[in-house]
Amino acid sequence: MKKSAVRVGFLASVLALVLHGAVFAAPATPVITTPTPQPTATPRPLTLEERMALSPGDVFPLYLPFVASESPGSFNAESFTYLVKPEDTLWSLALDFGRDLDTMSCVTTPTGADAEKLTPGQTIVVPALNDLCYTVRKGDTLAGIARRNKVTVEQIVAVPWNGFGAPPYVVTPKQRILLPGARTDARPRADRATVSRPEDQWGGTEYEDWPFGDGKFVWPVEGGWISQGAHAGHIALDIAVPLGTPVRASDRGKVIMAGWNPTGYGFRVVIDHGTDYVTLYAHLSDIYVETGEVVGKSQVIGISGANGNITGPHLHFEVRDYGWLIDPLRVLPK
Repeated sequence: MKKSAVRVGFLASVLALVLHGAVFAAPATPVITTPTPQPTATPRPLTLEERMALSPGDVFPLYLPFVASESPGSFNAESFTYLVKPEDTLWSLALDFGRDLDTMSCVTTPTGADAEKLTPGQTIVVPALNDLCYTVRKGDTLAGIARRNKVTVEQIVAVPWNGFGAPPYVVTPKQRILLPGARTDARPRADRATVSRPEDQWGGTEYEDWPFGDGKFVWPVEGGWISQGAHAGHIALDIAVPLGTPVRASDRGKVIMAGWNPTGYGFRVVIDHGTDYVTLYAHLSDIYVETGEVVGKSQVIGISGANGNITGPHLHFEVRDYGWLIDPLRVLPK
């Protein structure tokens, strides 16, 4: 049976259930049904003392074993080492490790034409979630950068990756500088005047595969409660819901990742909404969509679970705006 025929039949069943006031049930024939594998070990976080002990020449040292992290969570919020694989890109690692794309720019070299190039076999130091990767502008001084970002020059110089030697400390335009602990909020965009739950205008039309969202998000699950909001160490929402709760796409878009993630997310789906937004849905117990598929707003993409690095069943939900992780509450209906 073709996928389109299955989808039409499924939508008809959903409509019938809604009209009769029935409780929504998960699709009987999901596209992807794979048993939950055992999560792989995650890197041990670097302590502040270990980060300070590195010399400027030790940009990519193999100085920490890859062992399980002692702190539970959806992903590792501290700094850690990672061995680059052939398929890795800064964008894929940002999604895997819950980092901003800009933050991942501070894992290669501070300057040079290859500052965004990853080399397979290279060991990189992934910045902590609350670290900030700053790109020097014309007229900047290190003291001015430190003052504006509420850190000290001494703290910046003490980061080995930055490569500062003895004073005077000179900075040049386009140079990247890792500012430890300088990110203190979720960098939300301005509040919107109105956020609503409009019907997906492309659903059921000849443009059903239209891959662009309208930016008016809907909640990915119903009936849950926020067990953890967005803060400097967790720029996402954890929404506690019973196992098997339908998880819906918050806006129309194209699935760019669907499957198992070994770094803590468990089964997860990532959707590019074709505007400036990308959303991520983690710890799913089953996935109903495939990479490359266009999904409509409110379409069920999977069901909630409790796999990956997790202490209880919930949906981990992230929103990225131009690569930046933002507080999802800024774009969800009030």
